[in-house]
Amino acid sequence: MFADVVFNKPVMPFTYELKDNLTGVGKRVTVDLRNKETVGIIYRTKEKPGVSNVKIKPVKTVLDSEPVLNEDLIETGEWIARHYLCSIGEALWTIIPKGIKKRDKKVIFDEHFTGNRGPTEIKLTEDQSAVFKSLIRSFDNEGSRHFLLYGVTGSGKTEIYLRIIDETLKRGRGAILLVPEISLTPQTIGYFSKRMGDQLAILHSRLTKAQKINEWYRIQSGEKRVVIGARSAVFAPMKDIGIIIIDEEHETSYKSDETPRYNAKGLAYYRAAKHGAILLLGSATPSVESYYLAKLKRFTLLELPSRVLDQKLPTTHVADLRRIKENRNISAILVKAIEKRLKKREQMILFLNRRGFSPYIFCENCGYVFKCENCDITLTYHKKERDLRCHYCGYQDQPHDTCPECSDERIKYSGFGTEKIEGVLNDYFPGAVVARMDTDTVKSRGSIAEILSAFSKKEIDILIGTQMVTKGLHFPDVTLVGVLNADISLNFPDFRSSERTFNLITQVSGRAGRSEKGGEVIIQTYNPAHYSIQAAKNQDYEEFFVKEIKYRQNLCYPPFCRIIRLVFRGNDSKKLFETAYTAVSFIQERTENYISILGPAFCPFSRIKKYFRVHIIIKLDQLEPVRSILKELIKSQSKNREQYMEIDIDPLSML
Repeated sequence: MFADVVFNKPVMPFTYELKDNLTGVGKRVTVDLRNKETVGIIYRTKEKPGVSNVKIKPVKTVLDSEPVLNEDLIETGEWIARHYLCSIGEALWTIIPKGIKKRDKKVIFDEHFTGNRGPTEIKLTEDQSAVFKSLIRSFDNEGSRHFLLYGVTGSGKTEIYLRIIDETLKRGRGAILLVPEISLTPQTIGYFSKRMGDQLAILHSRLTKAQKINEWYRIQSGEKRVVIGARSAVFAPMKDIGIIIIDEEHETSYKSDETPRYNAKGLAYYRAAKHGAILLLGSATPSVESYYLAKLKRFTLLELPSRVLDQKLPTTHVADLRRIKENRNISAILVKAIEKRLKKREQMILFLNRRGFSPYIFCENCGYVFKCENCDITLTYHKKERDLRCHYCGYQDQPHDTCPECSDERIKYSGFGTEKIEGVLNDYFPGAVVARMDTDTVKSRGSIAEILSAFSKKEIDILIGTQMVTKGLHFPDVTLVGVLNADISLNFPDFRSSERTFNLITQVSGRAGRSEKGGEVIIQTYNPAHYSIQAAKNQDYEEFFVKEIKYRQNLCYPPFCRIIRLVFRGNDSKKLFETAYTAVSFIQERTENYISILGPAFCPFSRIKKYFRVHIIIKLDQLEPVRSILKELIKSQSKNREQYMEIDIDPLSML
């Protein structure tokens, strides 16, 4: 017996001999690969090696008593390899939970999030009932199998998810619910755990390796029939999927930034079709592409236009930062609003999508800017640690008293991040309890839970944070939300920057006014007239979509085309451009006029982790005609040891 074994490398399968007639497609094995013991996965078995006059090495050890990957997931890996143009080994290793390397043991969960089921009877609103009935009809093979649930923040989408999951279980099938990683707060997990009980498995990055492995086997055995998790939970080894739900479907975190650069939404579409399951996408700010598909009737649009319990959407004001005095990071209108809430013992969330104290340090004399020595990125000053830090590669430097270029002492610390705002709030409101939630303050396991627990107990008055505070939080005493600089995402050189700005503002605004107390939102911006900010102020998705879709159509961006992005990385920028131009010629010679190629050009972040980055953008109607061409290109580029080419199908970032 022989086995084709695959590895987490851009190489084809290698054949090895399986002694003692061992079988085990989907099991991990150790083999000799280029004189080094390496862990691989048995992809296929066969009676003959398929090659002659070649010495076949034996499999050294079979690591698993039962397959880690079932046939369904191996076929899913084949789809990933075809669609995202990677090796089958890279695809299969993406599916396996990270951390499974050594001989597996059936571990016991010392600590788990699940518990006994709680009360499930919550009366649905008329809108919720209509949505739920539409989904039930689909279970009965009436109508669409693909749905987009557009519901304003606080409209009760989660209750719909719980009801339809419960219905799925009653019919003897399983359910997968994907949520963004930042939404997997203890509050969210606790809520689902109370309703789902011991049926629930949880897959996310804060689990230990042992917990991940344990959950994986429980799902595979059928012991757990409901899975909630972040992006990789789409690979849950469930045998009979009845529904896949993607909450906050607009979130860019569903797209992997490592090879293979898969999108969990695409995988969910594939797996739902394979299992004859329902696919339900939900969001208060649907992606432009998904909403456009709903307009074309390719998805059935379900709507929840109002909040539950007749709660009103928060009142929203826009503060023009151009009129704020120098060195003021918080506008007068926001200061007054905070003072008002503090007197009433109500709570506030302030959102700023920038960490640290000052994100821009420069010399006032010669204009020298302090940048990372590895990346084309400005260093951020962190006051508490007293260092300058790169948020891309982790490079650190000490603050300078004089300019390295001209020796002048006029070093200017410009801009503001969450750490600086924390200090400003403590100065303005000395009696208030202020907490900060960003990746600098939640490094340890359980720190997010501690902060949110204190906030829920009203031990914290003002919570300031990055994207962590925009989603998955439900605190009835939050009556004020402040967006401190709405332009950060708006100024990125990316055609989706307006969409991201609208999404972030709308989502964080939805944290306010979740009780009879009502809520208020104050948006600080240098560009108050921009349509994304005005639409977010009005909580009007349709207003935003109408203007955004015209812009996309005029410039031929998705959903009016597909995009492939090729990024070339290397130490020599001149040679990178030569390679990129060669790639452009290679593609143009093999295609007709059905594609458009932009570039090559430096990426907006032209250097990261010491590597220069050059990209080309390919616009086309369909991917299929260029797949074989790109495979040829990959093969020709694989011989170049000094450079690396990334292929990103349908990229969500152009940076």
